[in-house]
Amino acid sequence: MDQNESSYHRFTAENHKGKISDFIISLLGWLMVSHFIFVGVRSYYSATPEDIFWISHVGTLLGGIAALFRNRSLASLALVSIAGHHLFWLVDTAGWWISGQFPFGTTTYLKEADWADWLQSANHFFSVPCLLWMVYRLGGVKPSSWIWSTVVFALLSCISFFFLPAQSNVNSAHELWPGLDQTYFSILEKWPWGFYWLALVVLNGLGNYLPINLVLLGIYAIISRKAGHR
Repeated sequence: MDQNESSYHRFTAENHKGKISDFIISLLGWLMVSHFIFVGVRSYYSATPEDIFWISHVGTLLGGIAALFRNRSLASLALVSIAGHHLFWLVDTAGWWISGQFPFGTTTYLKEADWADWLQSANHFFSVPCLLWMVYRLGGVKPSSWIWSTVVFALLSCISFFFLPAQSNVNSAHELWPGLDQTYFSILEKWPWGFYWLALVVLNGLGNYLPINLVLLGIYAIISRKAGHR
C-alpha cells in the first residue's frame, strides 16, 4: 500500500468515525431535551410546575440544546453547572442502596418514589456522562464555564425565591436543602435572605463550579495529550 492510498484509508476511517460521533451527539441531545419535556409535562399535570426550574433539569435542557447546535460553550456551562449537584445526589442515593441509610438525607424523597418519580430523576444518572463525552468531542470544557454557571444559578435562585412556592424550596432559595447543612453551606442557615442568597451564589460558584471547572480542564488536558501521542 503506497502513501497516498494509506492516507486515503485514514481519511475515510476518520470521516466515518466523525459521522458516528455526530450522530451520537444528536441522539444524546434529543435524549436530554426529551427528558426535560417529560419533566415539564409531568410537573404541569402534577401541579408542581416549579420542578422545571431546578438547576438539575435546566442544566440537562441546556446540555441537550448544546448538543443539537454543537455549541461547546453551552455544553461546558451545562456540564459544570450540574456535575457537582448530580454527584452529591448520586452519593446519597448509592449510600441508601448499599446501606439502607442516606449519608446526607438529600434524596430521602426517593423512599416514596414511584416509577414516574424515578424517570423524572433519571437525568441524574445520564446527563453528566453524556455531557462529559460530548464536551470532549466538541473540544473540551471552557475555562470560564464556572462563571456562567454561577450566573445561571443566581438567576434560577432568584426566580425560585420570588415566583415559586416557598415550600418547594427550589434550588435552596429559601433554606438549605437537606444534606447541605452537613457541608460548608451550613454557615448560611441563620442569615437574612439577601445575605443568604448572595453567599449561597458565591459559595456555589467558588466552592462547587470553580473546582469542578478546574478538575475538568485538567482531565481533558490529560486526555488530549494522550490522544496526541497516538
